[in-house]
Amino acid sequence: MAVCYWKLVSGKLLLNQGEWELNRILLTALIFLGITASASAQSIPKWELYGGYSEDLAGAGIAGEKQLPTNGVQVELARVVTSYFRVTGQFNAQFADHVVNIAPLPPGGQHFNSKELLGLFGPEATYRGLKRFDIFGHYLIGLAYGRDNQVPVIPTATYTTWAYALGGGVDLKLGRRVSARLMGFDWITTHFPVNSPEAQDNWRINSGFVFHLGR
Repeated sequence: MAVCYWKLVSGKLLLNQGEWELNRILLTALIFLGITASASAQSIPKWELYGGYSEDLAGAGIAGEKQLPTNGVQVELARVVTSYFRVTGQFNAQFADHVVNIAPLPPGGQHFNSKELLGLFGPEATYRGLKRFDIFGHYLIGLAYGRDNQVPVIPTATYTTWAYALGGGVDLKLGRRVSARLMGFDWITTHFPVNSPEAQDNWRINSGFVFHLGR
């Protein structure tokens, strides 16, 4: 009986030791997964700020008008939700003598020092799995403001309308905190009234730097 008792006790002790080993393995696995998830979360920034140069080929879709090359600046601020998704807002200002067509040009008149402002907002899909590059694509919607200066016409023609953009781009990773936007491109549709109800389709390309904040 004594031998049997000790075997039972030993069996119980061995059972407890097995449970402890299993718990230790599970605890180690959970700690490892937690560290991995934390490291992964730390590698994704909370915010991303972009600034750079943009060129807009404006005016497509207007009968008798060629696309109008313009120079400008573009700024974006994105809130990163996951490694595959962020919400972005962007502001874009384009300048040239002839940017938008808002009012018919009178005989002998000329366009002079005009501008177009764009404010767009929307979802953006991102892929960060490549070693050196990040790829993104988006659909944005917002407002477009046009100021069509014409001489000797006074006052200046202005108009605000809605706009949307479909595009994407590629960023080159330079380091943990900064990337270079090799190219961003958008197909932008505006609705200025000069050829209403038809829309104006514009190509925009941009390049600059992206700063990764809040890692």
